[in-house]
Amino acid sequence: QSVTTSLKHGLSPTSSPIFAGLGLLLCGPFGKPHEGREMAKAAELILEKPGMRSSAIRTVLITQSFCYHWTSPLQDTIGPLLEWYQRGLEIGDNDSACWCLLTRSYHIFFVGRALDSIQKELEASIPVLTQLKQDDKKLSIIAHLTTVKKLRGIDAEAGDKILDSMLATAASTGDVNLSAYANSMNLEVFVFFQQWKEAIELVEKAGDVRLFIVSTYTATRYTLLEALTHLKAAQLASGWKKRQ
Repeated sequence: QSVTTSLKHGLSPTSSPIFAGLGLLLCGPFGKPHEGREMAKAAELILEKPGMRSSAIRTVLITQSFCYHWTSPLQDTIGPLLEWYQRGLEIGDNDSACWCLLTRSYHIFFVGRALDSIQKELEASIPVLTQLKQDDKKLSIIAHLTTVKKLRGIDAEAGDKILDSMLATAASTGDVNLSAYANSMNLEVFVFFQQWKEAIELVEKAGDVRLFIVSTYTATRYTLLEALTHLKAAQLASGWKKRQ
């Protein structure tokens, strides 16, 4: 409806994030990634018109975080997310800027950047997020950092406690976004170390994590790991039956 209104009455600075938001919905929930990408491109074209730049950071955040990864290499999002994080800080849009930073931190992990490099970047991000009072993003960064350290064999026991504490806090406060990210990172660790029993228990207990991280690459990654976990569960069950 908002898109129709913009087309009927003319574009405004709020039009570009509206178009980008429709692109998000088309890519994820509606399963039409190519149409979603075209809508995302339309949103960015609107930004080229005079007087439309005030919503630029929010628009690019949506297109780079939720739209383009469906049809293009994830690597292509990393540069723009860093650029618009810096631009956001320059104009004082700390919320959008830090969302760009958070999304980028997950994307560099998923494209396979060296874990020691990721750890250094995440550790440098935490004081910045603290200073900017972006506590929600900081918690997600901490969950990510904890995962990276566990994968490197650093402070594994402490990492378990941190993630368990985060999940407990998320459950008590109703923070479904934090819960989704913490569960997705836990599953990364379980699958990497082939801890299939723990992976199966997580998938069964966590429910449909994708509902709370709609259209993100993290949701796509979770789908892959969840499918692998179910496959392994079936193989283990089949092996157990054969031994009976």
